[in-house]
Amino acid sequence: MPSSECFLLFTRHSVLGTSRAAVPTVKQVILALDVGDARIGLARGETGSSFAFGRGFITRTKLGEDIRALKNLMLEENADLLVLGLPKSKDGSDSPQTQKVRAFAKELEKADVMVVLEDERFTTRLASQRLQTLPKHKRQEKGRLDEAAAVLILESYLAKTNAKSEDCFEA
Repeated sequence: MPSSECFLLFTRHSVLGTSRAAVPTVKQVILALDVGDARIGLARGETGSSFAFGRGFITRTKLGEDIRALKNLMLEENADLLVLGLPKSKDGSDSPQTQKVRAFAKELEKADVMVVLEDERFTTRLASQRLQTLPKHKRQEKGRLDEAAAVLILESYLAKTNAKSEDCFEA
């Protein structure tokens, strides 16, 4: 019996007012967000792949404008889903920033955007370590850390999703 994760791979859903059939197409475009108070880091990837690529960042303005910008990006990238990093505390409990991200996710869902929350503990620290290999002027560019964190969030999500999709195709 397929799990609910398998159902997501094959279900027909509406994103941004466009009906798309997820006929066993394992290649769905996914965008990941590292949502902060000043910026939203962006990454792009596809199911069936373990690679995620940075797509820069959006400077936060007003909620409605942020959502419009993300919906436009989803259309440009032909994305089916947004994965938002959920910044939990080390012990797994919610922090004030966790509540902000959950509220942002609810607003995206109200705007007909498919959203998944992904635990992002330690991504900023890991992203900072990854950036150490870049020249200093590149490391210090605004938004670079946010983008790198979004890449890690998406890589984590893709690893889990790819493992679950393999389970869907087992006899």
